Amino acid sequence: MTSFLSFLTRVDRKLVAGAVVLAACLAGSPAPAEELVSEETKETASQGGMGAAAGLTSVVYAPVKVAYAAGGSIVAGLAYVLSGGDKDVAKPIFDASVRGDYVVTPQHMSGERDLEFVGRPRSDQALRTPDVSANKVQKQSAGESWE
Repeated sequence: MTSFLSFLTRVDRKLVAGAVVLAACLAGSPAPAEELVSEETKETASQGGMGAAAGLTSVVYAPVKVAYAAGGSIVAGLAYVLSGGDKDVAKPIFDASVRGDYVVTPQHMSGERDLEFVGRPRSDQALRTPDVSANKVQKQSAGESWE
């Protein structure tokens, strides 16, 4: 009987030790995934995703814009010749086809900036200059100096 009691004591100690180790393992579970990823990492991933989406969109958009500009240039040239050299006839056609955006940027994808497929004439267009420090677009009228 004494050997049976000593056996139970050894088993009980092992059981208690195992229970303590199991409880410690369960109590120290890892943090949820959202706590492991910092806000900076999330922002970087978001910007990278927008850049990749903009790049893939540009692969389709840029050739279409170039074809449109080339066709518009040919039509503007024909309008110039057929109008007897009148620039006022050809220039609006040329401006509409050649001006505008040729590449899609992350700002276009997020809606911060409008994508211009059909360009505006220089006299009507507010020239946009990027403010690199604030990641925003500032408008500058066509008559203002760049300096």
